Amino acid sequence: MLRTLFASLLLVSGSVMAQSPAEPWTLERCIDHAFKNNITIKQTELQLNNARADLDQSRANRLPTLNASANLSLNTGRVIDPFTNTFGEKTIESNQLSLQASVPIWTGLQITNNVKAQRFGFMANMKDLEVTRNNIGLSVANFYLQVLLAQELLEIAEAQLETTQEQVVRTEKLVNAGSLSLDNLLNLKAQLGNEELNVINARNNVINSQVNLALLLQLPDPEAFRVVKPTRLEIGVVLQAEIDGVFKSALDNQPQIQAAELRTKQAQYSLAAAKGGRSPRLSAFANLSTLYSDSRLRTTGDPTLNGQEIPIGYVQGTNQIVVQPGFNTPPTEIVPRGTQFSDNLGYGFGLSLTIPILNNWQVNNQIQRARNAYTLSQLQLEGSRNQLFTDVATSVTNYRAAATRVQANERNVLAQRESYKFSELRFNEGMMNAVDYLNAKNRAQIAESNLLQSRYELLFRAKILDFYLGKPIVLN
Repeated sequence: MLRTLFASLLLVSGSVMAQSPAEPWTLERCIDHAFKNNITIKQTELQLNNARADLDQSRANRLPTLNASANLSLNTGRVIDPFTNTFGEKTIESNQLSLQASVPIWTGLQITNNVKAQRFGFMANMKDLEVTRNNIGLSVANFYLQVLLAQELLEIAEAQLETTQEQVVRTEKLVNAGSLSLDNLLNLKAQLGNEELNVINARNNVINSQVNLALLLQLPDPEAFRVVKPTRLEIGVVLQAEIDGVFKSALDNQPQIQAAELRTKQAQYSLAAAKGGRSPRLSAFANLSTLYSDSRLRTTGDPTLNGQEIPIGYVQGTNQIVVQPGFNTPPTEIVPRGTQFSDNLGYGFGLSLTIPILNNWQVNNQIQRARNAYTLSQLQLEGSRNQLFTDVATSVTNYRAAATRVQANERNVLAQRESYKFSELRFNEGMMNAVDYLNAKNRAQIAESNLLQSRYELLFRAKILDFYLGKPIVLN
């Protein structure tokens, strides 16, 4: 995580805050802005929403299912009449409506175990969001400290320039009075030119560092971006920080470890759910259906005589024909759709038991994949702990090294300041040439710059340790 921290550039969306960019920004405001607008955070939040939907769906699997269906069909030619169940040569329009419901009763605890697995998955995604926010907070803090360091270096460069300007004026008077040779003045003026360039470069570094932070936050006017300089910078971490102590604390509060532990539990319950596929399944069902056909007719009047006689047989023992009067076919109409739906309404209910015997080895393969996922999650947890120990050990070592550099630079600054004061005194008295004096001055300036940089490095290393100890990222 921390190996790429210093080089990482996190993209933040271009939403504009209501406050003016010209107003100085505190570190807390920068981090809060990044938390609200960072694209990576928004992507992680969407993944969290998907995990929440998976959890809701796993819980909803306990609920009954209810589905309705309807169809309209036209059959032409030799078709089966759905009412007479006989073949006919005509076009038949028919409707079928149905309503089906089912509810799981026993699923081998698959639903219960899947709900638990999805709950742990959702909690792991929450920890992933926390990891993303932590990484972004550290990156913003690093960029923010770079701005403060550039401002401090500019102040040192401006102070050195002011000192050299005063020395040039003093030396010019001594040269005019004949107390010092001209080469001393020329060397000082050359030094003055270098220090003017140093101030320009330092000022440009301030602008660049501020613009880089503003671009990191995707603010609309990077050149107008300014930061608040804290009144006091506190390190807050003792030099005797031990790797084991920091590591134990990090194990308890670092979200990447908690996320790995939660995913191990998720895989454990997913394996239990997969094993439930070997269990019989019992469910209850119910259905309601009806139908309509335009082949179902009803009479609308009485039959009438048509004047014809229809033979129906003979008188027994004679050749006398027996006849009956003929009738016209009575008028008919299609039974209305609503009446047919009411008359043809039917329903059913029952229990359904499914016993898995052989399903192309699907259940065994699912169990094997779930078991592999569980083993993989355990290895990932172990790897996360090992990586955390490496990061903590590196951070503690870097902090100790930074603290040692600060102490060494402090001693060097004291020595270089004394040397510079002595050299300045001798130069003003004409007992040292300008070259030796400028060398002493440059060494003192370099020492001041190195001390300042080492202090800011120590401050950032301390903030990383604070982060592992569960403390918030603040400067004041």
